[in-house]
Amino acid sequence: MPDGFEKEVLMLSGTLAGFVAAVLSIMEKFHNLHHRMKNGRNPDKVGSPDDRSAEAANRSEPWNPKFLQKISYLLLYETGVIVAAGVLLNYIGLTLSRHLQSILFLDMTGTALVSFLLGPWWGAIVALVSNSVVNWLLFPESGADVIIFPWALVNMTGAFFWGYMARLSGLTKYLKTGRNSAFSHGWFLCVFGVMGAIVMSVPGTLIQAALGEKTIFALNPEVAEVVNQRVTVWEAAVRTHLSMLFGFSWGDSLAWTIVNWLQNCIRYIPDKTMSAAIALVVLKYGYPLFERELVHGGPEGSRPGDERVLPLVLGLLYAPSFATLLTAEPYAGFAYWPLWASPWLVIVIGYVLLNSWGRSETELWDARLERSARYARALRPIGREPSYEFCRRLTFATLIASLMFALFLPILLVDFHRVTFNFFCVVYGFLLAVHLVRVSIAQNISMARMEDR
Repeated sequence: MPDGFEKEVLMLSGTLAGFVAAVLSIMEKFHNLHHRMKNGRNPDKVGSPDDRSAEAANRSEPWNPKFLQKISYLLLYETGVIVAAGVLLNYIGLTLSRHLQSILFLDMTGTALVSFLLGPWWGAIVALVSNSVVNWLLFPESGADVIIFPWALVNMTGAFFWGYMARLSGLTKYLKTGRNSAFSHGWFLCVFGVMGAIVMSVPGTLIQAALGEKTIFALNPEVAEVVNQRVTVWEAAVRTHLSMLFGFSWGDSLAWTIVNWLQNCIRYIPDKTMSAAIALVVLKYGYPLFERELVHGGPEGSRPGDERVLPLVLGLLYAPSFATLLTAEPYAGFAYWPLWASPWLVIVIGYVLLNSWGRSETELWDARLERSARYARALRPIGREPSYEFCRRLTFATLIASLMFALFLPILLVDFHRVTFNFFCVVYGFLLAVHLVRVSIAQNISMARMEDR
C-alpha cells in the first residue's frame, strides 16, 4: 500500500473518530438542555410517566421533531453504546492476546455481546467493522489486509450463530434466575462455546485452505513434534479411506480438510467459550437495563425485531473486503470465489426473509419509541445528580480541548499523520471507555432503585 494513501486513510479515520465523538457528545448536551427547558416550561407534566409513554407510542411520524429526538436518544443510549462496547471489547481482546502471547484470541468478545443484545445482523456488522477496519488500521505490520481480511468470515459466522441462538427462548430462561444450576451454566458454555467453535471452525478451515496454511498449536516444541507426527498418521489413514471412495484428488483434499477442521475445533473451543462467557458477564453485570429491554423484551416480553436495512448495511461494509479477497493473489485468485461470495448469499436471503416475514416498520418504530421513553425515565434522574453531571461536563471539555490541540499537531510535528491518528485513538478510546462505564453505572443504579421500590 502506498505511504501517501495510508496516511490519507489514517487521517480520515482519525477525523471520523473525532467527528463521531463530537456529534455524540453534542447530541447528549442538546438532549439535556431540551429536557431542562421542557421541565421549566411544564413543571406539572414532569411526574406523569404514563402520559409520556402513551405520547411516545402515539407519535410515530418519521419527520416529527419529537419523534426524531426520541430516535436520536435511542441511538445515543442504546445502539451507539452497545456497538461501541462491542468494537472496544474486540480490540481489547485482540491487543491483550497479542501482547500476552495467549492461546486465546478473545477478539470476538464484543461480537458476542452485540449479538446477544441486538441480534445477528448488528453482531455481523460489528464483527466486520472490528476485523476489516479497526484491526486493519491498528495492525502494526505491513500487509495487514492480506493477514486480516479473510478472517472476517469467521467473525461474521460467529455473529450469526450467537445472534440466532440468543433469539431462542433458552438464553432468556437461563438469564431470568440469578441462581442457575451447574447444568444450566454447562448448557450455556456447551451451546454458545463448544457448538459455536465447531460452526466457526468450518469457515476457518476453508480460509486456511485458500491461504495454504495449516493449523498450528502453540505447544512445547517436543509436544508439538509428537502431535504433528500423530496428525500426519491420522491424515494418511483418512486419505487412504477417502481415496477409495472419492478418488485420489478428492480424497486428499477431504482428508486435509477433515483433519485441519478437527484441529481448529480443538483450538477454537477455549477461545470461543471464553469469549461468550466474558460477553455474558459484561451483559449481566454491566448493562442490566439492556438485558431487561433487549433480551427479556421489556414489559411486553417481546424482543426487538431486525430492521430490513441491516443486511444492506452489512453488504455495503463487506463490499471493499470482498473486492480485495476476490482480486488479491494471496487469496488464490478466483479459485475460492464461492467462499468469499458466501456472505452475499446470507445477505440476500436475510433481506428477503426480513422483507417478507419480518416485523413491519410501524411496529419497529413504535417499539423503539417505547424503549426510548423507558430509557429516559430510568436514566435521566441519575443524569441530574451532581457527580454524574460533573463527569459529563469534564468529558465534554476534554473532548473540545483535544480537538483544539489536534489542530496544532501539523505545526508542531513533522510526521503528524501517524501521531494524529494515535492521538485520536488514545484520547477518544479513553473517553469512550469512560462513557461506557458511566452508562453501566447509571444502569445498575437505576435497576437497583427499581428493585428497592
